[in-house]
Amino acid sequence: MKVSLFTPGRFDVPLRMLSELPEGLLDCRAEELLAVLGGPTLIHLSAARESSLFVSVLLHGNETSGWDGLRRYLADQPELSRGMTIFIGNVAAASQGLRVLPDQPDFNRIWNGATGAGGALAQAVRSAIADRSLFAAVDLHNNTGHNPYYAVVTDLQPENLGLAYLFSDKAVYVREPDTVLTREFARRCPAITLEVGPVGDARCEQRVYDYLNRAMELDAVPTATPAEFNLFRALGRVHVRRGIDFSFADDELDTPLVLTGGVEAINFHELAAGSRFGTTTLGIDAVLNVLDVDHRDVTAEFFEIDGDEILLKRSVVPAMYTTDPYVVRQDCLCYFMDRMDAESG
Repeated sequence: MKVSLFTPGRFDVPLRMLSELPEGLLDCRAEELLAVLGGPTLIHLSAARESSLFVSVLLHGNETSGWDGLRRYLADQPELSRGMTIFIGNVAAASQGLRVLPDQPDFNRIWNGATGAGGALAQAVRSAIADRSLFAAVDLHNNTGHNPYYAVVTDLQPENLGLAYLFSDKAVYVREPDTVLTREFARRCPAITLEVGPVGDARCEQRVYDYLNRAMELDAVPTATPAEFNLFRALGRVHVRRGIDFSFADDELDTPLVLTGGVEAINFHELAAGSRFGTTTLGIDAVLNVLDVDHRDVTAEFFEIDGDEILLKRSVVPAMYTTDPYVVRQDCLCYFMDRMDAESG
């Protein structure tokens, strides 16, 4: 069955709803899914235990390990132990190996207050699962930059932490952005995001496979406490100001903003106050912007200028620092975090 949600504009995002896997689907690479599915697709697979594990893949079209691990898992299961509801997201972007097409919204930023075709897609998914019993929800993503395997939770409920601990002892608690799929589903059931590592690393696909294998066999969602984790809290997102030319130190380019090399390699490790973050020929407010969890501009709390050097005013733990200019422009340069102690939860 196909439900078309045409919104006038530059693109159309229909939602297709299926009750079985189309023939040959599990043989398809991510870039081939558009030709088979035609657009975002929700697939309900039934089993004796009807309460379904909701699995989301390809919200970002170039983050393919989730799909590859999922299709391997499904190919190895002649019969599922519980129901599974699969949301296959931005297959149009996946067909071109891109996170998102230029005329699309980010599919992981449409789940609270979005309008247009993105908002219509989110509403269609909500409507399609409104009466469905959900055991838990897992949104699968690849990282940009060098990061450990970790989970993201949008609240610190014991069941969310329990799902996270099945994957890694590292987790990040985020409150912003509030438009992500995991926050939407956390209102319905235990829900987490898994950051499974860089695209192209076969170990990422295997981590997805192993996690789904464990999660589908659970009789109940496990619980955990903050004390069991290396638990971090997102303080803010670091953005390069729109319209500013930038480069990284290893590029050896003459740009108004040159970002220090090597930060990517120390994601999830502390950078001390006074650490050099880059250089600029302009003021800090002209080149960088830090937004806290309440969307306030807190740039001055984190950065200061000494000559042409950009220095950290306080110690931070970076995460998802990326040297991919496209991701920097479309999303952000990195997150700043701090470590949460056991009492913080």
